[in-house]
Amino acid sequence: MRLAFYFLIGIVLSAWAATSSLTLAKTVEAGDVSTSWIGTGEIHDLPDGEQVIHGIVKGVLIVRHFKGESEKHVHTAKLACSIRVAANTKNNHRTQFGLCTVIAHGDKDVGYGQFKCDGGLSECEGEFTFTHGIGGWAGISGITPMFNRIIFEKLEGEKARAVGYATWPNLTYTLP
Repeated sequence: MRLAFYFLIGIVLSAWAATSSLTLAKTVEAGDVSTSWIGTGEIHDLPDGEQVIHGIVKGVLIVRHFKGESEKHVHTAKLACSIRVAANTKNNHRTQFGLCTVIAHGDKDVGYGQFKCDGGLSECEGEFTFTHGIGGWAGISGITPMFNRIIFEKLEGEKARAVGYATWPNLTYTLP
């Protein structure tokens, strides 16, 4: 009898543990987010108007929370992205891929993500995907639409400088 009781308690606790981890996931609507960024890189000119650009851009995310009248506030986070751009100047087309690190809340929370977008030579629309994080963002995930504009200005040789901005109209992510 006692063995059956412990067996039953074990099943109940196992079921509770399995479902509680599923129900604790929290979707966060951070609000409107934007950044202006600057950086450096290299532009490699190829035949037929093709270019490959590698760069690093950094900026400060401005997060404008808009959920509820009493909850409206603004905060910031640091952003750094390593980006690769494949461009065709003849076809006015560019594909960008970026690997990004977001650092917030006094450097306690770090989120990692990536973006891919397509568009004209200086701007593109695509998606930003949170892949993982540490601190308060451990287990972060989610996909959010984004728009970015990065202009690379060629300096000496292949060296370039980058300026631009990005926006996330309603940055949303999920925490476990």
